[in-house]
Amino acid sequence: MATKAGLKAAKAALDAGNYPEAISQANKVLNLDAQNYFAKLFLGRALDKSGKTQEAAKAYETATQIKPDDLQAWRGLEGVLESQGPAGVDEYIPVGLRLAEIYAAAEDAHRAQSSIDKLVDFACKHGTKAQYAKALATQLPTSPVYSFLEGRLPHPSLTYTRLAEITETSESELINRLIGERKTRLGARIAEVTSETRREVYQKSELEALYQNIIDWTNDDETRRGYEEKLLQRAYDLLVVLPMQEKKDKREQVMKLAHDMVIIKHPFLLAWRIEFEWKDG
Repeated sequence: MATKAGLKAAKAALDAGNYPEAISQANKVLNLDAQNYFAKLFLGRALDKSGKTQEAAKAYETATQIKPDDLQAWRGLEGVLESQGPAGVDEYIPVGLRLAEIYAAAEDAHRAQSSIDKLVDFACKHGTKAQYAKALATQLPTSPVYSFLEGRLPHPSLTYTRLAEITETSESELINRLIGERKTRLGARIAEVTSETRREVYQKSELEALYQNIIDWTNDDETRRGYEEKLLQRAYDLLVVLPMQEKKDKREQVMKLAHDMVIIKHPFLLAWRIEFEWKDG
């Protein structure tokens, strides 16, 4: 009975704009029932209205754990994170995706798509390149909502292409920055620094996988051929900087990529050079 009265008092205080009282009443209920979902909701709303966004986010997060399939807490958390701008991007992406999953489970395609569109736009506007890439991944076939939203989301080839472009730019900037920092070290040789830096970045890179996904998904022959060239070039570039003991598997991959291009008479000079100069190597 005390719990019901406390919830009623918290709701009345919220409606009246008396947020300190709403916080107090919600906490009284939580002292009696720490897992009370509505008390957490009221607490989150009152804290948010009071400008205490981090505390509000914690209240909503706890509420989502109590009822993971209920929209109210997720919507509240989404709103709090949205108000934080750049600081909220990392958490905003999984929250937006979870909302899309809940809408998909309810067969609400419009709201599910809107949730994905919203999180991608938010990350694009407020996030880093890496955060934007993470948001774009929610549109891919690997996303838990892709099968439900297929046809409503951008074609995978377009998303993979955007991810490849972001990754190319990020890696180029990273390599240039690291070389600039490392070449000033005592005894550093620019050729060795360049080779070591490229190897370090290329070995961690997802570009080859992204190029392959574009090749697999695109319906445009010209695009496919262009990314086949990019895939061969990146594989070759990594091969060049690998230590001798690690070259064998990469060399075989490069030779196969080149051979496949030569068979269809694709006019990419690197492929033809590899095919004829490495054949007996």
